[in-house]
Amino acid sequence: MTPIAEKIMLDTISLWGLIFINSKYHKPVIKAVKGKHVIIHSICFHELTYPAYKLESSKGKNIKEGLELIRNLMEAYRIITEKYKVLFEIEKLTIKPLTIDDLVKAYKLILEEREIFIEQRKGYWPSIADAIIASLWTELKIKLLTNDRKLIKYGEKHKLPYLKIL
Repeated sequence: MTPIAEKIMLDTISLWGLIFINSKYHKPVIKAVKGKHVIIHSICFHELTYPAYKLESSKGKNIKEGLELIRNLMEAYRIITEKYKVLFEIEKLTIKPLTIDDLVKAYKLILEEREIFIEQRKGYWPSIADAIIASLWTELKIKLLTNDRKLIKYGEKHKLPYLKIL
């Protein structure tokens, strides 16, 4: 009988490291996921698009480069979900789809943990994706691979396991 692979959850930052080989996080993420059952909430794929688009499109000024990035991400996401064992030596990959229940739990978390999930920058902004990730993390209670200060703060407060990407 095959042993059950250790589970590890990725957030958007660690997903970035998995996808972009020129990222400073790429090697540490690859090392951390090898042989593991990796769980990623689909919101991470969505959230990752914004900073990548901003970077590649020169802050939205170059639509051609921005659309090329979206085309490349579309292909990268497909390849990751189909070839994760070969590319990253991941034992099993689970992508958790976004549900209304996920949003409700995240909104509740934002209301309960304002000091963590509300950012102040020219106003007050809820970190919805981080709250969705935190909600799943709370439910699963597995190690989260992250470098996100909000998620680390939440994890420490609630005694959830995490591995900081260095």
